Amino acid sequence: MTEPIEAADYPATPAAPARPRSSRGVWQALAVGVLVATALGMTLLTWALALLFMLGLFFFMLFGLLIGACMYRAGRSAMPMRRRTVVLITLGAALAGWGVAVSKECLEFPRDFAFRVIDKRKYDGRNRIYIPPVEHGVEQVTQQVRAFAAAHLLEHYPPGGVIGYVRYMSSGDAIAMNLPGQPRTITVPPPALPWVWWTRVLLSLPLLFLTIYSVTSGLARSPEQADRIRVNAGPGEGAADAPPTEEQSSAPAERSRPG
Repeated sequence: MTEPIEAADYPATPAAPARPRSSRGVWQALAVGVLVATALGMTLLTWALALLFMLGLFFFMLFGLLIGACMYRAGRSAMPMRRRTVVLITLGAALAGWGVAVSKECLEFPRDFAFRVIDKRKYDGRNRIYIPPVEHGVEQVTQQVRAFAAAHLLEHYPPGGVIGYVRYMSSGDAIAMNLPGQPRTITVPPPALPWVWWTRVLLSLPLLFLTIYSVTSGLARSPEQADRIRVNAGPGEGAADAPPTEEQSSAPAERSRPG
C-alpha cells in the first residue's frame, strides 16, 4: 500500500540584496548626455537640419536614441531615479544638442551663403557670379561673398549673428548682392520658406527630447525591474534562473514508498 507524501514547503527564494544608489550617476548621465548631444549638434544634427522636406527630423529622432542609450548606460548606478530628475537631465541633453545645432547653422550662414552662390551654381547665366581668371580667384570671391553676407545681416537684420539670421529666415526676403568687380547684381533667395524653417526648428526640439526620454525613462525603474523586463523581453531567456511561481511552489509532490 502506498501513501502520498504531503508536499514539502519550498523555501522562499531569498531576495537579491538592494543595490546602493549613487547620486553621482545622475550627474554622470547628465554630463554624458550633454557631451554626446553637443558633439552631434556640432556635426550630424546641423547637417540634418539642412535636409530638404524636413527629412532631418527623422535623423533627430535617430540620434536621440543614441544619446538616450549613452545616458542610460552612464546613469545605471543611480537607479531608480525620480521621474522628475530623469525628465530634467533629459531636457538638459536635448536643449544642448538642439541649441548647438541651431546656433551653428546661424553662425555658419556666411560660409553656407558663399557655398550656395559659388560652388553649387544653382542660378542661371544672368545670376551666376563672375570668377576672375586669376590665381586663387575662387578663394578671393568666396571671401568677398562671406564678408558681404555677414555685413548684410548686421546692417539689415541687427544685431547680426544668431538673432540676425533668425530675423532673416523669418522675413523670407531675397538678398540682392552687388560686389565690386561683378558685372551684374546677383539675387539670392533664402534657403527655405519661413514657415518651413520655423516648423523644422520648433519640431526638432520636442522630437529630440521624446526620443531621448524613451530610453532614459528606464532610469526611473529599480535595477530589479529593469533586469526583469530585460529577461522577459526575449522568449525563453533567463527561464532557468527565474524563481518558481506560486503555483509551482504549492503543487504537491506525489511520491510512492513501499508499504
